[in-house]
Amino acid sequence: MARLLLKIHYALTAPIAIFFILMSASIHPAYRMTWYRKFALGFRMFLNKMRISTGTSYKAHLAMALKILEAPPNAPGVVLECGAWKGGSAANLSLVCKIAGRKLLIYDSFEGLPAGEPGDREAKNYQKGDYAGTLGEVKRNINKYGAIKQCEFTKGWFNQTLPSLNQPVLLAFLDVDLEASLDCCVRYIWPNLVEGGYIFSDECVHTDYAALFWSEWWWAENFNTTPPGLIGAGTGLPLGEYYIGPYPEIGNHPLQHASTGAYTRKGMSGCWTYNKNNRKTVARIEPLKSKRHLRNVSAD
Repeated sequence: MARLLLKIHYALTAPIAIFFILMSASIHPAYRMTWYRKFALGFRMFLNKMRISTGTSYKAHLAMALKILEAPPNAPGVVLECGAWKGGSAANLSLVCKIAGRKLLIYDSFEGLPAGEPGDREAKNYQKGDYAGTLGEVKRNINKYGAIKQCEFTKGWFNQTLPSLNQPVLLAFLDVDLEASLDCCVRYIWPNLVEGGYIFSDECVHTDYAALFWSEWWWAENFNTTPPGLIGAGTGLPLGEYYIGPYPEIGNHPLQHASTGAYTRKGMSGCWTYNKNNRKTVARIEPLKSKRHLRNVSAD
């Protein structure tokens, strides 16, 4: 009964969610996103969530759509997805990329998850091959429900394919489950991320997992910078969902739902500097200047 109520709420509130999430004065006028076009996009995303297996909410897809549409058309950067499963989120992102005139790069093994590595705390929750969707399945779903002409597909394990990534990325969506996969994706995508660009993550309710985006040693070691933080860490973005947590207790709260994703943005800061003992701040590590940036881009 509780799950049925959740599904009814999910469907009945779709128009409200679309209205509130896509309400933005920053959507660039070049995309001509009238209210009719916003609702048409939102409902297609909602329906695609029902049609194609995806572990993420259409609300998270709408949040990513908003960030893409707020970027000027002449701002550099492709949209990138790591972890496609059956192509549900990719189909929705491809619709936004068609409006924005951007390419969607889809990286996946198309064989499911890899075997867990030693030290990966999330590995115990999965088996090799979980969440498998073949390249053919994903292409068929996007061709039927999305905009496949916007898509480029790269088959293989992330540690074999992402090192060759060498183009600006406006927004990346990571639905990769394992800690080792998150480490690999952020390590290779971040240097290509434009200044002000976004990394969205689906696995945001596990605080240990989200901790990568707050880890001072990890960011210092890999990029000689301070961590950017993660908006929505521990709960997901507040997009009309009901969630108290923590996630291990979700079975005690059958109407709670937190799958709305979280994001970081290049240029954000999630570094604590106040030191009570000597009343002075710890010296910050200055972020490295990126080759990829939105600076000097016209908003016209």
